[in-house]
Amino acid sequence: MELDRIAVIVRPRTSWEAVDLGFAMARSWFVPLWLLWLALALPVYLLSALFFADQPSWAILIVWWCKPVYEPLLLFWLSRALFADRIGARTLIRQAFSVIRPQLIANLTWRRFNPNRSFNMPVTVLEKLKGKARKKRIAVLSRGQQASTWLTIVGLVFELILQLSFIFLIIVMLPEELRWLDLDGFLFNPGPLEQWLQHLGDLLAMSLIAPFYVAAGFSLYLTRRTDLEAWDIEIAFRRLIGRKHGGRQTRRVGLSGRAIILLLCGTLLSAGYTSDLQAAAMEAAEAKTVIDQVLADEAFGQRKQVTYWKYIGAKDEAPGVPEDLPWLVKWILEVLEGFTQGFAAFGKALLLIVAGVLLAWLLYKAWANREYLVIRQPPTARQRQRPARLFGLPLDAGSLPADIAGECRSLLQQGDVRGGLSLLYRGVLMALLEHDRLEIPDSATEGECIERVRAVCSEDQSAYFVRLTGLWIGAAYGHQAPDERQVSGLCGEWERLFGRVTDGAE
Repeated sequence: MELDRIAVIVRPRTSWEAVDLGFAMARSWFVPLWLLWLALALPVYLLSALFFADQPSWAILIVWWCKPVYEPLLLFWLSRALFADRIGARTLIRQAFSVIRPQLIANLTWRRFNPNRSFNMPVTVLEKLKGKARKKRIAVLSRGQQASTWLTIVGLVFELILQLSFIFLIIVMLPEELRWLDLDGFLFNPGPLEQWLQHLGDLLAMSLIAPFYVAAGFSLYLTRRTDLEAWDIEIAFRRLIGRKHGGRQTRRVGLSGRAIILLLCGTLLSAGYTSDLQAAAMEAAEAKTVIDQVLADEAFGQRKQVTYWKYIGAKDEAPGVPEDLPWLVKWILEVLEGFTQGFAAFGKALLLIVAGVLLAWLLYKAWANREYLVIRQPPTARQRQRPARLFGLPLDAGSLPADIAGECRSLLQQGDVRGGLSLLYRGVLMALLEHDRLEIPDSATEGECIERVRAVCSEDQSAYFVRLTGLWIGAAYGHQAPDERQVSGLCGEWERLFGRVTDGAE
């Protein structure tokens, strides 16, 4: 490996700095990596669509499952480009099968759900290790490294976001008169055309995320090797050696002159130091006496016990598969072990995703029921904020009769159904406001008013208010004549639901 030709600055990095470096590499070489992924995934998608023309979900599922088939070639190209070795298309096609084939069955079965796939892939593709050697190598490299798991989870989330964005873009960009697609049909009841468009968005999202996923995993792998093998120090020494060889001819002439000057200075100074060295010399017996006197001091005669922690190494690894077993038994044990590790990692990732979804649902429910979390003001303060008019209707107490239900029946007998409906609607709003149970701003719409009533009133009162509001909207804005029987029924329910409220208010 020619470290001098590497295209990035090699230095110790944290895991997240390594992921950021991988994203930078993916941005620099995005077009070739993206086209390379599509060159492998698009034929798989077309073949799957041909065999499962009536079941588009199976086609995109096969493309998603075969991700380990497309990613090794991206890693191989990236590893060569990082060391200034751009591979041509013909060379890459010739080497494609030898890059993808190693351990392909394992990658498509028990290792498929391993969230560390992007980090483990260089060990298989670039180092070409397998079996126990691969396990030991991965155990050493992945020690204290968990960023690759989060990389997989975040990649899945961004794929989902891009898929939904593609759907929303199609719906938003269609003109109103040509809008033959709707969001509900896209998400909950898709037809064949909606399914194919949705799966096209899935393929596009996977192709956009794949270069970043592979490059970030490769960068994590390079960072761990830099930490373990001190690549940065090796590169620094190589550069020093290069500078030394480059400046050797220049320094050769100056060294001979410096040597002559040093010899002259040594000759002049040696005469002065000879007498001092002779004076400092002493016999062995005299030196032993001086040493004993120094050791007799209190500083050298103390004893104390010091307790400290000493690292004794990692625990012995669990015994592996015995070598003397038949090859078929060893293969079955390795498959079972791989399935166990893969599903354990997948279960951990699934648990994190479920916890995130549950937290998002709790936050949504808290926001939907935020009316219950508001600290209620005293009644006098709410009465001051009561609007004088809502939806063009006066809400002062003088504009309403004492017996609202009786006056409504009188208006119905006179044939003024709209007047009776207006009286009931104002009576309900006035009753709720007078009872200090509802706060409605002047700018509120009928829909917002319904939401506030549902938040503070009982189910019967809320249902009554929804029906009454629907009739009022149809009569006031749709110019639809209200049904006299419906208004009469609402008038009959008024006394049961709101009669006591108005009595209390009076």
